[in-house]
Amino acid sequence: MHDALPVRPGGRVAPPLLARFSWRSLPSASDPWHRLRRGSMPTTPARLPFHWSTIDPAIRREIVHHHAADGVPLSGVLYLPPRTDPAAAVLAMHPRGDFSRHYLAPALAAAGYAFLGTTTRYLNNDADALHERLLLDVAGTIAFLRARGFATVVLLGNSGGGSLFAFYLEEAAKPPAERLARAPSGDRVPLGEVEMPVADGLVLLAAHLGEGRYLLDHLDPSVVDEDDPTAVNPRLDMYDPANGYRPMEEGASRYSADFLAEYRAAQRARCERIDRRALAWCEEAAWFRARLREPGLTPAERPFVARRALQRRYLLVYRTLADPRHLDLSLDPSERRPGSIFSFGRDPIAGNYGEGLARVMSARGWLSTWSGLRSNADLERTLPAVTVPTQVICATADTDIHPSECRRAFEAVAARDKRYDELRGADHYLNPAGPAGARLADPRQRVADELIVPWLRERWRT
Repeated sequence: MHDALPVRPGGRVAPPLLARFSWRSLPSASDPWHRLRRGSMPTTPARLPFHWSTIDPAIRREIVHHHAADGVPLSGVLYLPPRTDPAAAVLAMHPRGDFSRHYLAPALAAAGYAFLGTTTRYLNNDADALHERLLLDVAGTIAFLRARGFATVVLLGNSGGGSLFAFYLEEAAKPPAERLARAPSGDRVPLGEVEMPVADGLVLLAAHLGEGRYLLDHLDPSVVDEDDPTAVNPRLDMYDPANGYRPMEEGASRYSADFLAEYRAAQRARCERIDRRALAWCEEAAWFRARLREPGLTPAERPFVARRALQRRYLLVYRTLADPRHLDLSLDPSERRPGSIFSFGRDPIAGNYGEGLARVMSARGWLSTWSGLRSNADLERTLPAVTVPTQVICATADTDIHPSECRRAFEAVAARDKRYDELRGADHYLNPAGPAGARLADPRQRVADELIVPWLRERWRT
């Protein structure tokens, strides 16, 4: 027996999928999208983390479909000035984020530069992300821009895009035979077999030292069993009042120097334990893959060996939001407020025991992306090889990336032409934050008008 087909307003019968997803999902007449008129400024209903809120309709936008250096399909949005075809383009990418509507696109296009925000092969899901393969996405995207006629390509490394682009520049500068041939897991990566076009400049904007380095500072060292999400060693628990914790809504936490020294060492020890487990799994699969290629494998043995050769094992990593700096603002002092971007306005204990980050990772993805001891995407490791003009911009009210880390990145850059800037009153997503944020203009506009565009024009005029 079948359910009756739903009827649309007006008496027409609608197919079930349309009934479920079509007219009922359209915005109501009061929605701001319905008030858009031809020639008016397109807007978004809300201010999103990395997306523009408004854009001049005169700015040309083009959906582009291109591919990585190994042929994986990619897509993005190319923004162009209203009336000119510039020679310089700014490229924005993130390991897993969507930068196709990046908040800097409107301002940089209005200033006379092309802007390409594009995706990667791991869009919205980095559970199996190999940063070494992400470099193939960057290589293909720069090649696309060169083929479109852009003489200058400047990389905008925003947030996780910073360590991605610096890693790319390090590898692109090497002769092909000297590039990495393997990820930390042992997986083959063909960096030496593809063209890796060089870029002309690098901007690091609110960029952490690397996703692995970020997580190393946030791993909860009080975990006593990786298979038990709540078992705690109280001596190493930053969320224990005996160690200086106060719930965020009650006031500041205070952690002693002795506690912090033991805590940081224990974070490293936990990362080493997870790394050993991941490496063992990767090595086991590699052993069975090699065994599968050996002659003499009997028909009875082959299924057993083949299944283990194909196996890709996953880690479940609990409690990954435990950096004492989120609650003790005397540590790495800055304009920031308590909390983390990953706790969404709540006490970080909620994110630590709740959704967290890097929660589910393949063994090889962990080693390449989130291991603070194994990942190659580490700014202090890669920036000494970066010689193109570089601008480092620190958002001084960022809850998760601290001025001391931005300065360390700046000091690591090998380029003679390098500049360090601070953006007051701006959080990680360049929203206004704190007294300076309330007093000054929108940080997203200030970073373009006062910092990035002048820096670009000094080097590559439109």
